[in-house]
This record gives sequence, structure tokens and C-alpha cells, in this order.
Amino acid sequence: MEIAGKVAVVSGGGSGIGRATVLELARRGARVIVADIDEAGARQTADLAGAAGGIAIARRCDVTRTEDLAGAMACAFEHWGALDIVFNNAGIGGEDLFADDPGPWERIIEINLIAVIDATRIAVREMRRSGKGGVIINTASMGGLLPMPDSPVYAASKAGVVNFTRSLAHLAAQDRIRVNAICPSFTDTPLVRRSGDARVEEVAKLVGGILQPEDVAAGVIELIEDDSRAGAIMRVTVRGGRDFAREVRPY
Repeated sequence: MEIAGKVAVVSGGGSGIGRATVLELARRGARVIVADIDEAGARQTADLAGAAGGIAIARRCDVTRTEDLAGAMACAFEHWGALDIVFNNAGIGGEDLFADDPGPWERIIEINLIAVIDATRIAVREMRRSGKGGVIINTASMGGLLPMPDSPVYAASKAGVVNFTRSLAHLAAQDRIRVNAICPSFTDTPLVRRSGDARVEEVAKLVGGILQPEDVAAGVIELIEDDSRAGAIMRVTVRGGRDFAREVRPY
């Protein structure tokens, strides 16, 4: 898909991978709805895109609310009459599987998996209505492909995203809607930094390095532009220092 002139919705666009992707989409000529529960962060991203000559509009969106997801996509039609790209990127981490209160890990499943399914459902409905097809990218994780003993619920949520995405490959032929997922390894985002710089550096050494949000955004752009990818899972991993490798597994 040629990105210039297309209309995109990016959830979790207020920071990290979402912000980096919004800025790259806008730089390439897309018009973007920046959806985030952090409205101030979304506005800042939209302002950064505008300052660089792009076009972006901030919109508050709680991805666990169907009406918010539908509203973000309706906003794209209201402003620009189209919806070509949806990047379901919003997500959270952190859990204690054996705590007495299951609320925190239920929230992980709700945001990381159920919201992705709901957003994809709405996006497919709207793209079918327009009849022009489109591209949906879901943020999974290397934790969706490999065991994570410290975060099994997070790993389960991302594994769900991976297999959900694989299972929608048929939409490419049926409706010209490509659904793919990106699986980043450890990435330097504000969410990750909440655990403290020392912990971030410790984990980076353990896994062999840390990606920057721009590295992952480059993979998202590649998936959007490559019309041959449908149901593909892209792994973005550190190779050494700031070097990184992208590997696409077609399913």
C-alpha cells in the first residue's frame, strides 16, 4: 500500500511505539487519528506531527470501550472520508499471577487482547463498508512467541494476538483487508521505563539489547507497504547495539 494520502488510526499513539509510528506515517503523507487514553500525550504527538508538516488529530480513546474505538474510526471518516490503516498498538504490562486479586491480570487480557479483537472487528466492518480494503496491524510481542516465566499472563495475551492475526489471513482475498502483527523484543518506551532505569538496563543486558520505538515503527511501515503480507507475523529483534533485525513469518 502506498501510504501517502491514506487515512490511519493509531491507538496508544500518545507515546512510545505508537507515537513513533504516527510520526512516520505523517511524514510519509498519511493523515492520522492519534487515539490514546492519555489525551495530553495524544495532543503532543499530533502537535509533533503537525510541526513536521504532517496532519494528525488527537482523540481520547479508552480501547476497552467499544464506543471509543468506534468513535476514533468514525472520526477518520468525518474528517477525511476514509479509513485505510488501523494500528492496534495500545497495551499494558505488569502482573502478579498468584496475587489474591486477579484484577491486574484481567486488565492485561482486556487491553492487550480483547480490545485488539474488538478494534479489528470494528475496523473490518468499516473497511468492508467502504469497499476499498485496508491494512490492520496488531502489536503483539516476542512474549507472544516465547515463554515469559515472569509475565505469563502478558505472554498469553500477546500469544492470543498472534494466533488471532494468523486466523484472519483469509480476509486479504475475501475483502482486500490485510491483518498482520508485529512482535517487538524489549523496547525502550515510557511504559517500560516506569520500572526504573536500573531495571531496564538489567533486562536489556539479559535479552541482548533494547530496541527504540523508531525501530519498531519501521517494521510497521514495512508491513503496511508490502501488499504480499497477509496474516504475517513480523519479529523485530536486537542484533547488537542499535542494530536490529526484522524477520517476517508468513502464515
